Amino acid sequence: MLPSDYRGGDSSSPVPESLEEKAWSQLKDQVPRLWVVDDDSVTRCFVGGVLKACGYQVETWEDGQMAWEQLQALDESQWPDVVICDWVMPKLSGLDFCRRLKGSTAGQFVYFIFLTARSELKDCLQGLEAGADEFIAKPVAPEELRARVQAGLRLQRLVQALAQANRQLQARNELLESLALTDPLTGALNRRALDQALPRLLQQVGPQGKARYRYLCLLMLDVDHFKQINDTYGHFIGDCVLQAIVERLQQHLRPSSLLYRYGGEEFVCVTPGLSPSRCQRYAESLRQAIASRPVEVSPRRSLPVTISIGGVVISEDHPLPPEVALQQADEALYQAKRAGRNRLQLFWPPAPFSGNTSEEVL
Repeated sequence: MLPSDYRGGDSSSPVPESLEEKAWSQLKDQVPRLWVVDDDSVTRCFVGGVLKACGYQVETWEDGQMAWEQLQALDESQWPDVVICDWVMPKLSGLDFCRRLKGSTAGQFVYFIFLTARSELKDCLQGLEAGADEFIAKPVAPEELRARVQAGLRLQRLVQALAQANRQLQARNELLESLALTDPLTGALNRRALDQALPRLLQQVGPQGKARYRYLCLLMLDVDHFKQINDTYGHFIGDCVLQAIVERLQQHLRPSSLLYRYGGEEFVCVTPGLSPSRCQRYAESLRQAIASRPVEVSPRRSLPVTISIGGVVISEDHPLPPEVALQQADEALYQAKRAGRNRLQLFWPPAPFSGNTSEEVL
């Protein structure tokens, strides 16, 4: 037996449902909600009765003001699919009610039908300009009412399905963009994200009162003896170490900090607004966050792990393009490694100042 969604062709595999089809399938089985707004009780009861006989959910309102107030009390997901509204009413006319409804975001998806004895061209144009979708002339013929409501519902559901499909597509695109900028192993931002963000951040560094940031702190962090961890315990444990380090660093990052996986066991932390002395203290706190206790890679195993950090502070007096800033941070990291690892080296021209982990560089 062929599958229920088989559509022919050479392959026996079902054709995947498109976003539009999926959105439509979610909407088409819902019972349509219809509102009848008319100050004439006879017309209101007659129109409501015809529509209820078709199986629709029908609510009736005596005037536009009452209907509008009810709309404001409802969640937008509970708004009607179709509104059939009289033109001339006390308190709030059908024309003004239509303008308010269509002027809202959710109201753009409500199919609006004017129920009116007005047939002049200028009246029709005025109604269309207010946002009306259709007109039904009084006295109302039941067959015409049913046909126009059915046609309006088809169009309204199609518009809803397309809007829902667009939202789903946008969500997918945002997810794909997020995945494209995220390191799949650690969850930190990746090198591509750094390449996109760093130039923009550096452009915002400048004189106090004129630029967004006076300083920008760029730190390069490297896991000490990481090759030895991989060689001794295997790459799986090495991956666990990287994941644990990122998790711990994330817990100690400033709210304005961004952490990127630069490559392998190297990471970059970018923090705007930190002066050299504050950058020194901040970097030292990150180093201590890792060195203070072993990294747990499994319930039965923990490893002592440390990191070395090299950094540079960009300012109005020390502007750097992205590639030079990264190069200087990398050189500072190399010096920290040569000095014995598990330490910090921070560059601040005109002369570099170093990195003993117990002292603050001013």
